[in-house]
Amino acid sequence: MRLIRFKQYHFVPMDWKKIDFKKLWIFLPVIGLGLFVYIFINIGVDKIASAFVLIPLHIFILATLPAILRVLIYAYKWEYISKKQKIDLGFLFYIKITLVCMFYSLVTPGGLGWHIRIFYLQKKANITIEKCVTNSLLDSVTGSFVGLSFAIIGSIVLFEYFPGILPIFLILMTLNIVGFSLFIKKRSGSKFFNILIKPIIPRKYRDKFDKSVNAFYEDIPRVRDLIVPLLVEVVIWIIIATEVYIIGLAFSIDSFISYPVFILVHTISIVAVGLIPITIGGLGIREGALVVLLLKFGVKQEVAFVISIAGLIVKLLIPAIIGMIISFRENR
Repeated sequence: MRLIRFKQYHFVPMDWKKIDFKKLWIFLPVIGLGLFVYIFINIGVDKIASAFVLIPLHIFILATLPAILRVLIYAYKWEYISKKQKIDLGFLFYIKITLVCMFYSLVTPGGLGWHIRIFYLQKKANITIEKCVTNSLLDSVTGSFVGLSFAIIGSIVLFEYFPGILPIFLILMTLNIVGFSLFIKKRSGSKFFNILIKPIIPRKYRDKFDKSVNAFYEDIPRVRDLIVPLLVEVVIWIIIATEVYIIGLAFSIDSFISYPVFILVHTISIVAVGLIPITIGGLGIREGALVVLLLKFGVKQEVAFVISIAGLIVKLLIPAIIGMIISFRENR
């Protein structure tokens, strides 16, 4: 009987110290940019250019107007959460920094630039950085709850065409709810920090770590205090989709897809950017998602692509330019 000898393989653990995460962070946006270029070339430059010139100037202007309302409503929501944390810096401050955040979200992967407000808030209010982190996280969590809710409804509507996306959104929503329920209460949140995080902190820093945890929960709002921000977020998501829908009217998109369904479809494309944060400002991921989704409703690829790009200009690029100017003046 012949014996079979198996080679022995030795598995070497990965040396994380050798990984240059800075270079990795720089490389990730290149993937999204490459995807954008691929979609651009695959559809055809001529087709995209021909579709883009079909958008009248008055449509661009009309689509830009809701952005003003969106900034004001978003600033109100942020101010509301801040006041619940006993932070009152004036409505004008929240408007300015909202525009600044829109600029940084445009130039960072996954929109992480929104959290730049942590440092503006800490400097202006002269409070702990932990309290500012809580402020930013609460604002983001309310937004993600509403966005995921719309995405789940949209995935149910599109279940016949894309059955695989519904479980993903349901899992994400479950994780959000569990995570929020764990951290919103100081008792359960502190246990998490003390059991899983504190043991890996060097002993000489553990006293500071305890102070940081306490500062994280300083003046944290109650769950019922977040009902208003959640309702405001519903309006914000609708306005964002409306801006893009107005662009789509230049191509008679209302004959392909109804306004309510378009809101859901557009939200799915935005949530996809957060799911795959590999590109600056969501470029490539958002366009690819919207092209695939609208294709099922009979919208041509070049039209869907142009709607996405033009929508990006009116809903984010124009406010971001204003935010960039404010940012340079604030940091001068």
